[in-house]
Amino acid sequence: MGLATHYGNNKEILIMAHTVYKVNEKKVPSVTTILSRFKNAIGLIIWSNKLGLEGKNYHTELNKAGDIGTDFHNLAELHIKGEYYELPDDPIVQECFNKFKDWWSDFANDNFEIVFTEKSYCCRKYKYGGTADLLVKKNDKYILIDFKTSKAVYEDHLIQASAYDYMIKEQDGVDINKFILARFGKEQSDDFEIREFTKSDLKKGFKYFKFLREAFDLDKDISKLIRRAKKK
Repeated sequence: MGLATHYGNNKEILIMAHTVYKVNEKKVPSVTTILSRFKNAIGLIIWSNKLGLEGKNYHTELNKAGDIGTDFHNLAELHIKGEYYELPDDPIVQECFNKFKDWWSDFANDNFEIVFTEKSYCCRKYKYGGTADLLVKKNDKYILIDFKTSKAVYEDHLIQASAYDYMIKEQDGVDINKFILARFGKEQSDDFEIREFTKSDLKKGFKYFKFLREAFDLDKDISKLIRRAKKK
């Protein structure tokens, strides 16, 4: 398991293997963990029931979706860096990646500087962590780019990016000017979709995220109280 240690304002920030984030030796939740706690439960139930009718296991399909996203992100990062990669056998990953290459070849025609790909951060003030996909600098403007293989663009995509935006500003002192969400469909009939958001949009998203961050801790505290309460 790889790890990296960063120091800022006399506070140690430890980042481990993309999934475990620590501030001052204390584990903090990831952005996706916080958002997933408050996802639309009704939507998940409907999806789970649909899978059951198709004879599919909910947890198996959920893990499969996560594996597709991970494989796709790894390929995208290697392609952006110009490094060697081998395509996996999964046709869905190939479908998403081919769409990404079509979009990237057009995007890369413009002059820009790649600031980073796949960089992990921890937020000192609000105690959370996350890994941003891509940051580029174009015409002296910083553009945050996030890749998705979901079926649609959802509200939590903007909220997630806003949390990354705050960490990048806190740790690197970089002001993000624009956020690009690039979604690559898993089906042949579902092409890629590009959405652009302003700095103002990110600020609104972060207001929402701060409420969720506080609610995440409160939810955990309430759950502990319920478990500890004595039955009468």
